[in-house]
Amino acid sequence: MPTSVVRDLAQAAQVQQALSVLAPPNTISVLRTLDRNGGGLPVAGFADAMPWMGANLGPRLAAMQRNNLVSRARSAGKSVVSLTVAGRDALRIQISFTRWASAHQRVPEAGTGMGAYTEQALGSLNLSHTVATVWALASEGEAVYPSEIQDLVLPADGPHRSSLYRRLAQMQSAGLVVRSGEDRFYMYELTQAGRDLADPLEVLARWAERHVPTSAEGRAPQVTRTQAATITRSVTTAAAVPPVASQPSPAARAAARAQAASLRSVTSSLAFSHQAPPQPAPLVANSAPARQR
Repeated sequence: MPTSVVRDLAQAAQVQQALSVLAPPNTISVLRTLDRNGGGLPVAGFADAMPWMGANLGPRLAAMQRNNLVSRARSAGKSVVSLTVAGRDALRIQISFTRWASAHQRVPEAGTGMGAYTEQALGSLNLSHTVATVWALASEGEAVYPSEIQDLVLPADGPHRSSLYRRLAQMQSAGLVVRSGEDRFYMYELTQAGRDLADPLEVLARWAERHVPTSAEGRAPQVTRTQAATITRSVTTAAAVPPVASQPSPAARAAARAQAASLRSVTSSLAFSHQAPPQPAPLVANSAPARQR
């Protein structure tokens, strides 16, 4: 994945939110059904158009209405569901995701055609921090330690690093990343499937820019751990910025990472020990009367 197409990691949360809107089962199918029926359909008409939905239709339409994918109004005494601009634009992401899914994922077990591939692809990415992790690995362009990904991905006040470890394991099972190295020194990098997500995520990011609320509309912006550390340093020091050092060689970077990983493994075992820290011996008062001088 070329670095030039890697989005700003600050937008990853917005794109992840877009996935949570579009990935739930049958969301794309509802949008496609409305599109095939001229953009609108009476609620009663869904029983014939999507008979497999059954009792799940009402909750799904309500959720899509909250997310501004569809609107509902009464016409000729009937409740009619219609595509919004956001819902119609969402259908445009299908081609890139279908191409990616057909090249890198199994044939969908449910559904047929483009919609089934799109839903499967969106669902496989609908896990918190997945987009940020993919972009962080793409920006590095080489295998990195989880702690290095954490500095780029997780907000300073976000979830514990164990969440990232679980996400990397799930992404490995999904074929998005590959793990190398030995126990306690594992490194991760994108597979070809992970690198090929560049185009689908770019299309999704453009949709999110138009239709997903941003921090300016009431959501607090996320600050990564690296950004937090940079802000702290800029506030606590007024020293002049030293000259930029030359880039270390690949061998030097690998040696530094191995040393850092060794230190982290020792620190983690101490910091997360289940044994209580040693306590000082209690002071015992002398019960004998003070000797008279």
